[in-house]
Amino acid sequence: MSLPTAARLRYTLVAGATAVVIGTGFTVIGLSRHAEAEPTPAAAVASELPSEEATTPSPSITEAPTPSATPTPKKTTTSPKPRKTTTAPKKTKTTAPVPSTGDNVLDAVLQHINAARADEGLAALTLDTKLSKASALHTQLMINGCGLEHECPGEKGLGDRFSAQGVNWSSAGENIGFGSSGSSEAAIIRAANGLTDSMLAEKPPNDGHRKNLLNTGFKRIGLSIVRDSKGITWMTQDFVN
Repeated sequence: MSLPTAARLRYTLVAGATAVVIGTGFTVIGLSRHAEAEPTPAAAVASELPSEEATTPSPSITEAPTPSATPTPKKTTTSPKPRKTTTAPKKTKTTAPVPSTGDNVLDAVLQHINAARADEGLAALTLDTKLSKASALHTQLMINGCGLEHECPGEKGLGDRFSAQGVNWSSAGENIGFGSSGSSEAAIIRAANGLTDSMLAEKPPNDGHRKNLLNTGFKRIGLSIVRDSKGITWMTQDFVN
């Protein structure tokens, strides 16, 4: 299966509750003849409103006419007006969007991964919905401008991200990658499976992605495959025991 153009990959491995990261920053460019530079996210353009100098108008002064006679003021009583009380609006908690991956895409990519594991005599991985949510949140951050990174600015580390979604784990790993693809479901599946094939084709000692995919200790997988508006399909594969 051909690898999509501009494909790039990264992997990381976390062992134990101490969350020691092994191999952070390791990058593999899959098929050098097709390798292109990682897409640069659109730069954020900040605009400022023109400042205006505040001016205070001079108060106008008018002379009151002198009355010919001083009237006796009437005694009036007024009831105190009740104070108007306002309540501050309740703050609503906003959550980051979670990009969805179609069921057909998930099924096809999971089947492709498990077929590779079966060829090595390994048990199939089970898709974990909580882990997949952690994968999807990370995919969105990468698309939003973080780029191909395992930890985006302000984001928790790998193990903490999993725990935040209620995933129990003691060993974990992650593969990430991107490649250009068409917009159809079939094209997205081809892109994701092509990235996976390039991971499986790695040779020691630069075979971190392959080791994650064929790790005998991993039992569950989280998957997120999303095509962005620029035609790039991003994939996050998360693994736990």
